[in-house]
Amino acid sequence: MVLCDAAVSGRTAVPTRAPIHRDRVLGTVGSTVVAGGGLLAGVTPLGEVAIDLPLLHELRALPALSVSVLYAGLAMLLLAWWRVGVSVRADAGPSGRELATTAAWWAAPFAVITPIFSGDVHSYLAQGAMTMAGLDAYRVGPSALGGPLTVNVPEIWQHTPAPYGPVFLRLAATVTALTGGGVWAGIIGMRVLALLGVGLLAWSVPRLAGLCGVPPTAAMWLGVLNPLVLLHLVADAHNEAVMLGLMCVGLLLALRRRPVLGIILITLAALVKAPAVVALAFVVPVWARHLAGRRGRLLRAARRTVLVAAVTGLAVTAATRSGIGWVRALDTPTHAHTWMSITTDLGWAAGSLLHRLNGLAVEHTIRAFWLAGLVLAAGVNLVLWRRVARIGPVAALGLGLAALVLTGPVVHPWYLLWALVPLAAAARGAGTRRAVAVGTVVLVLVVLPGGVQPGLSAALGAVLGVSAVLVATMVARRRSRQRRWTRPTDEPFRPGGPGAVHVRPTV
Repeated sequence: MVLCDAAVSGRTAVPTRAPIHRDRVLGTVGSTVVAGGGLLAGVTPLGEVAIDLPLLHELRALPALSVSVLYAGLAMLLLAWWRVGVSVRADAGPSGRELATTAAWWAAPFAVITPIFSGDVHSYLAQGAMTMAGLDAYRVGPSALGGPLTVNVPEIWQHTPAPYGPVFLRLAATVTALTGGGVWAGIIGMRVLALLGVGLLAWSVPRLAGLCGVPPTAAMWLGVLNPLVLLHLVADAHNEAVMLGLMCVGLLLALRRRPVLGIILITLAALVKAPAVVALAFVVPVWARHLAGRRGRLLRAARRTVLVAAVTGLAVTAATRSGIGWVRALDTPTHAHTWMSITTDLGWAAGSLLHRLNGLAVEHTIRAFWLAGLVLAAGVNLVLWRRVARIGPVAALGLGLAALVLTGPVVHPWYLLWALVPLAAAARGAGTRRAVAVGTVVLVLVVLPGGVQPGLSAALGAVLGVSAVLVATMVARRRSRQRRWTRPTDEPFRPGGPGAVHVRPTV
């Protein structure tokens, strides 16, 4: 009735911002529980970072309990993130600044903890120390260094060369130099580096979204506030943070008619981690669009892109005196077979069958599937490149990187961020954005922390932790509805009282 009266009298209801504080607190509590669960079920810390408390050792010996704690935190974080996404879609949703503040709140509990899902940060520190000591990290593994920085490097990576570019090795070397070779300080230093990368994403992703016709707050929610970013880029300090940050800023500059500076930054991103080089291909049509004349613009833009990237790469290589050994080491990640890689799984299945039939080595079949997957990814990227005018360069890049990841020989959850971040900024289709959001939830829940082995106990703990949060949420929602709809019948209606709609005259 109040709404009808307002309409008749020419008054409109004043929209209020969707509340975010409650979800911000819920997510922060979830992150804190995840951080605590990481001490129980995360990557086992050794040496300087070991926490030798008898109670902690006893709890780590109970995987069902330790995993349930961590998964309860994950469920709270995911619930808060999803609720914020609902409020972002509202007409008066949270602002970009509110979302950035929320991201800072949620990331804060991960500031000083040991890694949870992956111990790659220890490899980064060892490789940085090797660079400082004059050892060639592209020829020998961390075992050649020795000392406390190598104690936590997984055995599989002790003797393998670094697959990262010279820019990242120099950054890692700077961190180890500034932190004096300490493990705890080094982890925090690498996390600060990752936070700088995430900061570049927080600055560039909403601006890319504005150029691509996507609401900036929606892109911020999906591409920066995403739990995968918090858990794997912040908590585990993966170098994808720096790669993606430089790549997105480079894309933004290219779209803003600063292609040379954009290509330089994208090349630096590729010299952190190689997949960013794919972005160079999608910058070519962006540059060509702004060149004079009608004939040969793509060819001219391609030549200039290659020239700027080559000069940048040679300058960095000369300045760091690193050589191109990192190119030979790009297959280092394939030493670890991951169940999330489709080509690895298909290659193993086909290889096992062929081995039984004619004795062919399973590894040979797996490598053949890897090669076929890379060829397929290249074909998909070529098709996307030819249709970039219709798809848009940023969305095409996201789809191209998705093809590269899904057909690649190694797939980790944080690898999906290569595609997720550009798609968050550029994908306008509701189906694509919904698929990315649902995929985020699935990836967060299916990846166990690094301190437990897959098994019945771990699965039981995950189910118990998530179920406890879901049950508590349903109970709280039911009580909230009961309080909302239950009001004393003898309570008179008062203007401005409970249930009233505040209106103001239209101008």
